[in-house]
Amino acid sequence: MKTFQLTILGSNAAMPAFGRLTSCQAINYNDNYFLIDAGEGAQIRMAEYKIKRNKLRCIFISHLHGDHLFGLPGILTSYNHFNRNTPLHIFGPSGLKKYIDINLEVGGTTLSFDLQVHEIEMDSPTVIWKNHELTVTAFPMKHRIETYGYRFDEVLTQFNINAEKITEFGLSIEEIKAVKSGKDIREGNEKLNYLDLVHTRPAARSYAYCSDTIYDESLVDVLDSVDVLYHETTYTSEFEVEAAERFHTTGKQAAQIAKLSNVQTLVTGHYSSRYRRGEEPYREAKHHFASTLKGYDGFILNILPRESFNGHNW
Repeated sequence: MKTFQLTILGSNAAMPAFGRLTSCQAINYNDNYFLIDAGEGAQIRMAEYKIKRNKLRCIFISHLHGDHLFGLPGILTSYNHFNRNTPLHIFGPSGLKKYIDINLEVGGTTLSFDLQVHEIEMDSPTVIWKNHELTVTAFPMKHRIETYGYRFDEVLTQFNINAEKITEFGLSIEEIKAVKSGKDIREGNEKLNYLDLVHTRPAARSYAYCSDTIYDESLVDVLDSVDVLYHETTYTSEFEVEAAERFHTTGKQAAQIAKLSNVQTLVTGHYSSRYRRGEEPYREAKHHFASTLKGYDGFILNILPRESFNGHNW
């Protein structure tokens, strides 16, 4: 099974506090890396948790508040010291290119690689990046400024054929290719169902990132049956009014979204600095949704197919 791993590099809201940096995450899929948000100090955490920066394919920025963005210029300009020569794609809301251009201009910086900035603008979920292994869907969220969440879905295109069946039926190269593509074949007058010739394939895996957003049940459709959901839990219900005023979510509300979306595992994060360890929002979420894990800086989670999940996939 190919690697599909989440590493949280920053889990605090607004500003660094209590050893937590602000929002940043890394996804490793089959040794290709994707960064989600880039809060202050992001590249420090990348080095600390051995994120292979020269294998970083794309960066996805949720919105242009500083706690999700201030680490980006450092990441980009540091690449000149690592001799990067492969293209880097960055996706995010309108204004992102201007932010990057100004930072590079005032510093007199010329990058050694091709930087491609894609400003997205949408009112419904849209696939914004894909290859033969993974698709990334952006979806709008309700925050104080234009904000997007991101969903990563594994693409399974071929089955693994049972080697014993190749020998048993004397399958040709073309027949093997057909079976691996999910096509039935014929041996004489006999039809062979491809499902009888292949190993059981695990379900495709998925991950979704929701930070920052007010409690919003319109997200349920795009989050439907996702294996792992990271949803902000900035506050506890004691501060529900404040959460709504600031367009954030409580632990209880995040748990409700996870329930409605048939999520396998909820991961908490984006904790207010009023919480020294982030325990209160996490415990509130877990009380209402048992399959909840506490996110923190350095948290690593292997994303597994739903049928093989046993509650201990980290």
